Amino acid sequence: MEKQREWRIGAHVLRFEPPDILWGEYRGEISLAEMALMVDIYGELGRARPFFLVGDITESALLSAECRVYLSEHAESEWVQAFIYVGARLAHKAVAKGILLAAQLTGRAEEGDVAKVHFVATKAQARELILQLRSRHSSKVA
Repeated sequence: MEKQREWRIGAHVLRFEPPDILWGEYRGEISLAEMALMVDIYGELGRARPFFLVGDITESALLSAECRVYLSEHAESEWVQAFIYVGARLAHKAVAKGILLAAQLTGRAEEGDVAKVHFVATKAQARELILQLRSRHSSKVA
């Protein structure tokens, strides 16, 4: 049985909620070293089972170009069932979709993976969206 886990990386906190939700609280800027640690965690979790990444980016700065490149070149979209961002501004939305587009160009993501990116205003809306996405996925599998 999986257990709840937590990682603190600089000002950022990642919390794994079994069976398949990774809650991220991103505050301020993310350094390249912090991004590398986060990608390692995403990989560890995603290789065991694809998860929902819910990122609260209300207080987050935009990712630097080097972090965007690192993420698109080292993360695998198959690790994540959906990327759900809470509190995204327009620039965050463009960057989030742009990272997946870049990953597609390098062959690290499938065409159509941009549809895995969702934006909500609250964590409660994120939970509701996860329920909807799980329902859709189980009806496709059945």
